[in-house]
Amino acid sequence: MPIPDHGFWNDLGRLIVEDESAPNHYLVPRRKAIPKKWDAVAGRNQSVTHFFHDQPMGAHGLHNWWYRCLGRAGVVPEGTTSGERMHKARHTAGQRMLDKTGNLKAVQKLLGHSSIQTTADIYTDWDIDQLAASLSEVLMEDED
Repeated sequence: MPIPDHGFWNDLGRLIVEDESAPNHYLVPRRKAIPKKWDAVAGRNQSVTHFFHDQPMGAHGLHNWWYRCLGRAGVVPEGTTSGERMHKARHTAGQRMLDKTGNLKAVQKLLGHSSIQTTADIYTDWDIDQLAASLSEVLMEDED
């Protein structure tokens, strides 16, 4: 999927250099916290996080990463770990693209559907108010 944000590409390039990433490294790799020893000052076990850059993040890690991102974005309260699935974000992205552009083909490409029928029947949700607004726009154009 194309990402047209130049800032994203600049940040990614900087991250690749800073992390000394190799071509086989994942952007969000598997990681594991390994306990070291008891820290009397902190009152807990200290741990060191090891990153396995050549392995993709597992399903559980991806779930946790998703909720940390949602927490940082203020979508959910910090510590929330359920209720806002990634698939819901997929539907939202498709619907926003359709609402903004009216281009069902662009939505199909964004979501990676082989059939535009899937996009039209399942992933779009036009309500009666949106239909009324669309009809109003068409009628206003005809009056000009």
